Amino acid sequence: NTIAYYLLPSIQGVFVFMWTIISILALKNAVILYWNRSRDFARDYVDNEKAPIRHIVAISCYKEPVDLIARSIQTMADQTLVHRITMVISFEQKTPDKEKKCEILNEMFEKCGFERMIFTIHPYGMENEIPGKCSNSNYGLRTAIKEIDITDDEMDNILVTTCDADSKFPPQYTAALSSKYLKENRPALSTIYQLPLFYNWKLDSLSFATRVTGLLRSFLILAKKGDFVHPGYQMDNIICLIRWMGVMQRRLRISMIPVPVLSGPTS
Repeated sequence: NTIAYYLLPSIQGVFVFMWTIISILALKNAVILYWNRSRDFARDYVDNEKAPIRHIVAISCYKEPVDLIARSIQTMADQTLVHRITMVISFEQKTPDKEKKCEILNEMFEKCGFERMIFTIHPYGMENEIPGKCSNSNYGLRTAIKEIDITDDEMDNILVTTCDADSKFPPQYTAALSSKYLKENRPALSTIYQLPLFYNWKLDSLSFATRVTGLLRSFLILAKKGDFVHPGYQMDNIICLIRWMGVMQRRLRISMIPVPVLSGPTS
């Protein structure tokens, strides 16, 4: 009993300390977001670029309704630097009505200003792969790179964003990402960028079982050295981080982009 008197309060104290630190860091991030809410990030660098920073945004889809996918793509079409974005929309071979969905989305966004739009269909049953986010992103990015025909000299000027079909980006996202990347002197092989995630749309009206998703920003040169995304796993976030650290033989830094993103459940 004497041991329990000391042990239980000690354990509780550790958890209280941890949550205090988490709360302080969350407050710090909230202040950063507030300070940058009206900032024009493009003004920081557009006139001073040695080479234009371009973006590849890959959305992985399966059975999500086309209107949900369209809402996420629309947030990319609303970007201040939309003309620098290559939009990659990846479906699975077993996705119902995938050809029709591709036609609808292409018709909706072909004139919105993207540098290009690429649709990919991930084949079912490929060796050493399982259907899911990792294999879908891996196939979509590889296909896009071949189609774009990017040279090695261009690699550190291209930033890659992978996301799910239910993510909403602020209009300044690509500008904020580019600004942070250039401000930190193009750390193409040492840093992954992450936005603060605001989870769930209209959570009060949804079922208890919801799907929490994550997002990952990186660079094409780092993704290529790390052999893109391992297709034998479901989710790409932690797998990419561990895989790329192994390839680079060093720790990778995760840097915050000072704009939020909404990530909502599709279930």
